[in-house]
Amino acid sequence: MRLTRTAVAAAAAAAAVAATITMAPPASAVTSYVHNDCTSTDTSHPTHCFRIQFNSRSETTQQSDSGCLATRHSRTNDDGYSPNGATVITFVFSAFPSDAYGGMPTPCDARGSGQAVYHHAASGWNQDPYAGYTVYANTGYSGTSKYYPKADGIARNLGTGLKNHNGSHKRG
Repeated sequence: MRLTRTAVAAAAAAAAVAATITMAPPASAVTSYVHNDCTSTDTSHPTHCFRIQFNSRSETTQQSDSGCLATRHSRTNDDGYSPNGATVITFVFSAFPSDAYGGMPTPCDARGSGQAVYHHAASGWNQDPYAGYTVYANTGYSGTSKYYPKADGIARNLGTGLKNHNGSHKRG
């Protein structure tokens, strides 16, 4: 009886390992990291973006300078996406100098650089003069949210239920 239970347990363990191997991504999968997708053809405001920041800020701070993801796009999933089924694009916080991308008004520094944006953001800062942004707790623009008015110059913390639990963000 004991030998049978051991054999059943061993078979179950082998099946679990086989399932894990089967579900693993193909060896050819490549992970790319995108730290800044702030691009624009708007020549009068080419670098005014929404920044998702790694660190918390004071509500009265007029800038935020930790590692960031600067964007002018809605993202249904802050973790990333796969454009072709083989390449995985993952969003991470990064540092960049104030002269990057044609003269960002202030730099993003190294605190938090390399950390995934998904479920690691603490604050936001909207420099986009054309649109407000909303950060959501869940992917697909759902759950607890925080709105950032267009280009008001105030860095704001994400708040309870959203800090370090961000899943998506939407422009507009």
